[in-house]
Amino acid sequence: MKAMGQRTLISVLLTLLSGCTVFSATFVHGPYSGAPSEDSVTISWLCSPAVLARIEYGPRAAFSGQGALPYSLAAPATAEDPRYPTAHALLGGLLPTTEYVYRVVLIDEEGETESPIGSFRTEAGPGEPVSFAVLADTQWQLEEANVLELVGDAIAADPTPFDFVLHAGDVIESPSSYYWDHWFSSFGEMLLRAPFLPVLGNHERNHRSYYDAFSLPPGAGKDDEQWWALHWGDVVVVGLDTNVSRVADYRAQQDWAREHLSGPEPHKFVIFHHPVFSSDAFHGSGYSYDLIYHPIFVEHGVDIVFNGHAHNYERIARDGIVYLVVGGGGATPRPLAEEHVHGSIVAAEGHHFYARVATSLTGISVDIVSVAEETDGALSRTPDLLIDALRIPPSQREGLRLSLGTLLAVAVGILVALLVLHVLRR
Repeated sequence: MKAMGQRTLISVLLTLLSGCTVFSATFVHGPYSGAPSEDSVTISWLCSPAVLARIEYGPRAAFSGQGALPYSLAAPATAEDPRYPTAHALLGGLLPTTEYVYRVVLIDEEGETESPIGSFRTEAGPGEPVSFAVLADTQWQLEEANVLELVGDAIAADPTPFDFVLHAGDVIESPSSYYWDHWFSSFGEMLLRAPFLPVLGNHERNHRSYYDAFSLPPGAGKDDEQWWALHWGDVVVVGLDTNVSRVADYRAQQDWAREHLSGPEPHKFVIFHHPVFSSDAFHGSGYSYDLIYHPIFVEHGVDIVFNGHAHNYERIARDGIVYLVVGGGGATPRPLAEEHVHGSIVAAEGHHFYARVATSLTGISVDIVSVAEETDGALSRTPDLLIDALRIPPSQREGLRLSLGTLLAVAVGILVALLVLHVLRR
């Protein structure tokens, strides 16, 4: 009996040891996409250990019809620098205005590990509709329910064909692997849905882990990603960093905003963390962005500015610009002050929510979608509840632009007719 017991123990130990030696690479974060353009996108992931990978991808039409992913790209293992462990692979040569699907396959000595299927769209053409989601303040939750996951899954399940997802900062509570791991796990489904484009909040602390994690549109500042601009069909989105302290950085961002808001896009959006205007009882406004940026936004006809930091919702209108405070991505809700700021139209507290934005030739529509509400410490789901809904028709600026174009065409026509008559009379 004793010998049999020893043999059994040895057998168990050998089994455990053999199990430890059979180790396959696994995904720690992702995969997910970023930096979308007319003909490219960047696919990112973090795996352990760092191994070779292959990205398989193709148009959704081919995948839906035949299950085919006809293209592949080999990706080397990440660099040895432990500060930047996330892998980033650029998929180029893509068709414009096309929806693609992809998966990442990890390759090691034990075989291959496939990721779930993700998707992205390349840039919309002129005149085509554009849609995107916006959220902010997805910080750590101490409650039993994972509110971050509730919000992320709601965005992932939204039937709107999102071109990208914007985030107005405070992605995480603190820039450590502990919080990043929880965040990526919570938003895994959302990240597979569309390219993710955040701006810095104060909780990111301008840390290298933020720059390692995300691939953003062309920008400037630290790593050329501290502030950025996305030109996407009829839409331009300018992302700024309001955590800077140097005057030179503010001036650089003012120039950046002027440059990228001066283009021909009829729909103009700006996103940054701290609110220009807010009725939040804790933070309020008071950051001087009404002096630093608001005049630039008025000059260049910005439609909507998205901000976070205040953990509630508010719509404020000033000088023809809509300011939306959207800090309901999962952080603990905060109350609003009894007296609201000038221009406040709709304000709500206690909700976890995201914004659903759609643009077309008929204007801009925004729905503020509640996912859950906290009341007296109790969390309840809020399916199909809209906190707010607004519609912005084509701006008078566009009407004036069209009128001037029409007048110019008429004037040219008259001039040509006069020249023809002059020639005939000779």
